[in-house]
Amino acid sequence: MLTQSEIKYNRLMEKSEELFIQLGYKAVSMDQIAEAAGISKMTIYKYFSSKEELVLTVLQAVIDKTYEYLKNEINKVDETVEKINTMLTFNREYSQKYSLAFYKDIINDPKISNKIMEQKKIMSKAIFEDIIKSGIERGDIRKVDEAFIANILIVLIEGIGSGYFEEIKGKEEIDSFVEKFYDFLKYGLLGGKEVK
Repeated sequence: MLTQSEIKYNRLMEKSEELFIQLGYKAVSMDQIAEAAGISKMTIYKYFSSKEELVLTVLQAVIDKTYEYLKNEINKVDETVEKINTMLTFNREYSQKYSLAFYKDIINDPKISNKIMEQKKIMSKAIFEDIIKSGIERGDIRKVDEAFIANILIVLIEGIGSGYFEEIKGKEEIDSFVEKFYDFLKYGLLGGKEVK
């Protein structure tokens, strides 16, 4: 059974995540979080020294949950294209949860975006390596260095993302980017066998 302190902490994390996702974290005050969680602002500062620390902890928890869920979903399918489709569908649906303000806040705060990107790189690298390795074993992808290709894909995402996201005006553009990138993965990476 959870202690009162654990219940308060869990509620704080849950309500912080909800507010950050809906409004972006810059627009959310510690007072709003305290009110939504039904706790005092003093209780928040018992766990976190600043809003930035709270944001980073919430985002890390989101990344961890996302990684576990996505890994499990991808492992349920066998075909490489279907694994990529699973990833695309998940990312498209998952991105709908987040407000444009949330994305912009992360992109415009280098301290937070750098920390989050490092964690996302670790998650993405593991997922890409698993998909590539599985694809090689099935004969869907030619023999390549999985770690190298995973790193190339991450660099590609970062490069495109850093230039592209500055121009984004709406969620439709985010969806379009994700769909086009995964189209490249499915048909650019899987479209042919090794050239002789």
